Amino acid sequence: MKKTRIAVVGCGHLGTIHARLLAARSDVELVAVADPSPEAGSRVAEANGCRWVSDPASLAGEVEAAVVAAPTGLHERVVVPLLEQGIHVLVEKPIAAEPAEAERIVAAAARFGCTVAVGHVERFNPAWQTARRVIGEAMTVESKRLAPFTYRSLDVGVVLDLMIHDIDLVLSLHPGQLASVQAQGFVATGGHEDVIRARLGFSSGFIADLTASRINPTLDRSISVWSNDSIVTVDFNSKAVRVVEPSEMVRRGLFSAAAVPPSEWASRKETFFREVLPETTLAVPDGNALVAEHDDFLRAIRTGTSPTVSAEQGRDALEVAFRVLEAAHVQPFGNAPASRPWTRAA
Repeated sequence: MKKTRIAVVGCGHLGTIHARLLAARSDVELVAVADPSPEAGSRVAEANGCRWVSDPASLAGEVEAAVVAAPTGLHERVVVPLLEQGIHVLVEKPIAAEPAEAERIVAAAARFGCTVAVGHVERFNPAWQTARRVIGEAMTVESKRLAPFTYRSLDVGVVLDLMIHDIDLVLSLHPGQLASVQAQGFVATGGHEDVIRARLGFSSGFIADLTASRINPTLDRSISVWSNDSIVTVDFNSKAVRVVEPSEMVRRGLFSAAAVPPSEWASRKETFFREVLPETTLAVPDGNALVAEHDDFLRAIRTGTSPTVSAEQGRDALEVAFRVLEAAHVQPFGNAPASRPWTRAA
């Protein structure tokens, strides 16, 4: 197989990981990494046996594809010139800093006939992919994406940093048109919002309750999807999937808890999730979500088919994220003066 010549733009935390994984592939030639910092760029280039360039525009004619892991505010300025040169792009989430910028990326991809994939990596998490096969017609979702503070991604708040993952997962369930948004949160670190809780209502009646925090002492990345046939819960950290389904007795309306005599409560409680609402744990295969994301991007550009997360889907997730930001009532956390102003772009 002819190797795909590729570059990585941005040598921060994620760009470094992308470069390492791509350099290890037998079907890819990592030609270069691009970063304005000679120190960061040279370090990643040396570690992966490629060269460093300061300006991704200099890669014209040398690569077929690029992974863009630059700061969010630079995405449009980096991605559009690459597309103009006929270079296919996998751009980290969010696709851009503003919906209008995302729209221009979508338009440029169409104009120049290039593939744009967006790095909503949870779509490729093997636990989500396992769960997706058993999720029925979803009615409601509850998600938690909580993490300790990392001092990274300070150019955006928790909605664009973390919650957008779950927004994308919700939209992948085809809930219909967004009809209402309620949100509130806190800012604690002196910049953008750090905690947000949001309720999204859709035209189909679908409800999504999303919580995101980047100042939580412990990690919790989970989502629970309810349908008429099951409750599917995914733990993204442990890559575990649990499914609760109604027994045949419940499906036929033959179970009545009130009919169980008190003398049997203790024993029946122990068997409830075996006999009444059976709970099963699904086997989740091993897998690296970023490697799967690369596989999907490379398949798309080699076959001319759409990637799993297209530019249009990345734009749609960003638009919903901005609806959350516009609706959010955000206040200072702790003893900050009540009169302290806060804006999304603080």
